[in-house]
Amino acid sequence: MQHPFQCIASVRLPGEATSYDYLVTACGPRLTVVDVAMGEIASRWSTERAASTTSNGDDDEQSERPKKKQKTSTAAPRASNIIKLIVSPDQTHIVTVTDDKLIRVFGVKTGGLLDELSQRCMPKRPCAIQILPDNATIICGDKFGDVYSLPLLPSDSPVVTEQASAGAAESEVSKKEKEAAFKPSATNLTVHTKRNRKALEAQMAQKDFTNKKEPLKFEHKLLLGHVSMLTDVLYATREVERKHRGYIITADRDEHVRISRGPPQSHIIEGYCMGHTHFVSKLCLIPGTDMLVSGGGDDDLYVWDWPTGKLRRKYEIFGAMLGLPYVGDTVMNDGSTQQAATVGDMSDHKVAVSGLCTAPFTNAKGQQETALLVTCERVPALFVIPVNRLQLVKKYEITQIDLDYPPLDITCIGDIVVISLDGRKDGQYRLTANKLVQPNADDKGHVMLKPDEDTEARLKCLVGSAEGVRADDKELDELFYSVANLRKRGGWVTPGEDVAAEDDPVDAEADPNGTEIVEMEDDATVRKA
Repeated sequence: MQHPFQCIASVRLPGEATSYDYLVTACGPRLTVVDVAMGEIASRWSTERAASTTSNGDDDEQSERPKKKQKTSTAAPRASNIIKLIVSPDQTHIVTVTDDKLIRVFGVKTGGLLDELSQRCMPKRPCAIQILPDNATIICGDKFGDVYSLPLLPSDSPVVTEQASAGAAESEVSKKEKEAAFKPSATNLTVHTKRNRKALEAQMAQKDFTNKKEPLKFEHKLLLGHVSMLTDVLYATREVERKHRGYIITADRDEHVRISRGPPQSHIIEGYCMGHTHFVSKLCLIPGTDMLVSGGGDDDLYVWDWPTGKLRRKYEIFGAMLGLPYVGDTVMNDGSTQQAATVGDMSDHKVAVSGLCTAPFTNAKGQQETALLVTCERVPALFVIPVNRLQLVKKYEITQIDLDYPPLDITCIGDIVVISLDGRKDGQYRLTANKLVQPNADDKGHVMLKPDEDTEARLKCLVGSAEGVRADDKELDELFYSVANLRKRGGWVTPGEDVAAEDDPVDAEADPNGTEIVEMEDDATVRKA
């Protein structure tokens, strides 16, 4: 079994004569950079090296208690997986986040070589990360609900904050004063059971008490916070009174989309985009407009005018999923689980939007336009909506493009759309390269994927990049599919589970041109390319 690419990103380095395109892929703990023009691997990096260095330990640690060290050193530490991968606006730096809460910054040199410049450990696992247009600041949101800003490249000078000063002052207090100040609230007069009395005696006899958690030792600033689990963070700019003002747009598990001012006034809340009834997992800004698209556990995508917080319209995505195969775990006769596709009615399946992004495409007249790409967890399809159709009031036009496996991530190399697929068996496609085209000028809502065989052939150098990276289906599912777990009242419906019968609102008919048209309502059309 091969390990799919959970994250991909494109880098375009400017050159003297032309630009050089690179594809950066994250396969478990490994980063691989591919020179797209040459079809060769430019550089590699892995967290496995850091894990092996940590497993060796310090000399002082190895000299203490050799017997205990021998017992605990049998299991090597697991290499941390890469869960986030972004590129700076100037295309010169790459930032990764691993599941051990580390943020690493890499410099991209000529030839696609990676140079690790810094690593910083956050207090909580980051769930969203952005690099500001100044190419010098990172904003990071964690699942605890806080959003921090930290410099892209930390300075060498030591950081002294108020918390650090307070911690230093507390460390100067003598141990005797700490022991004297500590008094358990319980006494022999309030404790009656034998078990609680023994616990109280042990507490009274304790001499070394755990100090408070040390503050972060690198430069950082808390910008804002949510009282719920944070899911996505975006940074937007807008001209206000002839000045460009920055905004931080955040989404959380409690159906909120908040608009806050950018640093240094992030404590000021400009407004909310209210209307979701389930969690919000992804946000996407439409370039050149004031439109914000949000999606999550609802059956619809929400299109907002984000400066005013007004809902422009809802765009149904659930109807497009009806009839698609569901990819889940099938229980085998020996009790093991195997990933398989179950084809049937998807009316009992719940929407879990895992990806929202924009991509360029060429319309039938040869003009450049933009399309919104939508992916949902465990659904082997890509949903494409031209941006000009999002502004319509009544029409729902979605192109459903079937894929061999569920998509994990999407990036664009110029006008080439590269899709990472969850192909786990040896020999299955993990990457596809395509171009979005509009075949018919009269049908502005129909967009198709045209395979780019030349680019796909150049990406075949990644065939052996996952060699040695092993994980079972359960580990891969935990790494790839976590959005549905945000649902408060249950996640995925087990395949084969009895569900209340519903009338199928979908009536499919064949298009004379070979395109299947699915009518959801009088004004709703889904095309299967």
